[in-house]
Amino acid sequence: MATITTLSQQEFDRRKAEANGQDIIRKEVHAADFEITGNSIKIDGVNIPLSDHAFDRLLGLMRIPKAFAKRLKEQFGENALRQMVSLFKNSGKRDVFTLIVDPKKKQISNVLPQGYGAISNGGMIDLVERYIDQYNLDVTHFGSDPTGCTINTVSDSGIFHVPGMDNEVFQTGVSFTNSPQRGLEVTPFLNRLVCTNGMTSRGFSEKFGLMNLNQQSIDKFNDHMLNLASTGFQPAGFIDQIKKANNTNASLAELKSAVSGIMATNKAVGYDFAQRYIPLERSLKQYQMAGVDTNLLSNKQMQTADSGVTVWEMVNGMTNFASNQSKFNIGDNQMGNLMVRAGGMLTKKDYDLGDRINVNPFAGGQLLTASQSAAIMGNR
Repeated sequence: MATITTLSQQEFDRRKAEANGQDIIRKEVHAADFEITGNSIKIDGVNIPLSDHAFDRLLGLMRIPKAFAKRLKEQFGENALRQMVSLFKNSGKRDVFTLIVDPKKKQISNVLPQGYGAISNGGMIDLVERYIDQYNLDVTHFGSDPTGCTINTVSDSGIFHVPGMDNEVFQTGVSFTNSPQRGLEVTPFLNRLVCTNGMTSRGFSEKFGLMNLNQQSIDKFNDHMLNLASTGFQPAGFIDQIKKANNTNASLAELKSAVSGIMATNKAVGYDFAQRYIPLERSLKQYQMAGVDTNLLSNKQMQTADSGVTVWEMVNGMTNFASNQSKFNIGDNQMGNLMVRAGGMLTKKDYDLGDRINVNPFAGGQLLTASQSAAIMGNR
């Protein structure tokens, strides 16, 4: 059984300082107090570049339909769309927006509703340190970048086995994440001890979040942590979910999504390298050998096509990469995001092939003879 590596206090302090330096700038503004000028927002006489994603978010918050915006842009150009936004925001409604500014790129990277993005990385870390001490948690992962901060922890008392699956031994703990969009969230964190694969998911019912650090929110957070600790940080239904994933094959669409998740961690991670963890290409070749041109399959067909790989194998391929791959020097926060993605695929309410009936009593022919079918259809 592999040994889990935890962070020393010195390394924790180093990453804490790094996370504090990653904090983005948040500014709340009324709609009437800024202007759209080309690819920028002008506030107090200063033009700040506006990313495409931030502009799309602004459209959504101003309740401008995407289809309408797309048509306007296609017919009259980007400038016409931005002029229309300027007119729309000055129509008398005084909406308040939270602008998220990335200090490294020196641009507005997101636009959120009023009150969002209120928790700094420093505030999040100070709170998390209290729980680490209170519940004797060990930190296995601490990453940050301009999109947020993630701290994964495990508990010495949180080891459990999955009955009937000898290799499935887990050490449980808590994952803390902070982002402008979602605030501070706590979710169960699980380390698979056979190969120290880490995973977390917002799909567990034990997920809890808060958007600010007022006393009422912290009191609720404290109660939630007590409830988690009372069950050894083990999420309800997790064992049953593992068994379900181990007995259900993933679809080609799910396998493709897993490969995309791995490649998204870093541009240097190519499709061929990702196959070491998720054998999508091998599955596709099996179909090609059977005479199926997989390039012509629709998304719906990909969702109904068996990959020959179980959901559990797929999830572990993703977490294996996220927990143990060091070739590309991928940031800890990106790896943490992949752990979350893997956990989300595990805790899907319905797997693509989950409700499939494998028995086909009509594989050898039809239920009705040709004359019986003609009689039913009135072709006597």
